[in-house]
Amino acid sequence: MRLATRYDIPRLLEIVEAYAFENPVKTLGKTENHDAKYVEQLLFSIIVGRGFIFIDKHMKGAIIAVKQKNVWSPNVTELHELLWWVEPEHRGGSVGGRLWKAFDSKADEMLKAGAVDFVITSISASGPWIDFTKRGYKAVGASFVKE
Repeated sequence: MRLATRYDIPRLLEIVEAYAFENPVKTLGKTENHDAKYVEQLLFSIIVGRGFIFIDKHMKGAIIAVKQKNVWSPNVTELHELLWWVEPEHRGGSVGGRLWKAFDSKADEMLKAGAVDFVITSISASGPWIDFTKRGYKAVGASFVKE
């Protein structure tokens, strides 16, 4: 696993689009809702300090995290996992787990350094059930979507 650079943005755009098309929220997968320029700018801002992106060496998957101020308390900085995606033919192997471990390790560094106050990771409705409590996280709630 390695941190992504701006040179990875073309592949990351493909990954974000594939993630959107697979997402159970169908509105996200509609072609007319894709804005490559906006996503490119967001990815670049994350790469240069707004968060981080790990990509595997064969570019088969990525995990993206963003730092942001808490909506209720601007003195609190959160780190959110935005996307964790692996090409379907490479799922069930080690790529996804290694991506998440890289995310978790970097998140721990940021917590210890005081760069963030807490970290949020999530389970995709279309992915496997993962008990993050075994990794030091606690369940806060669940999200439900109505379209």
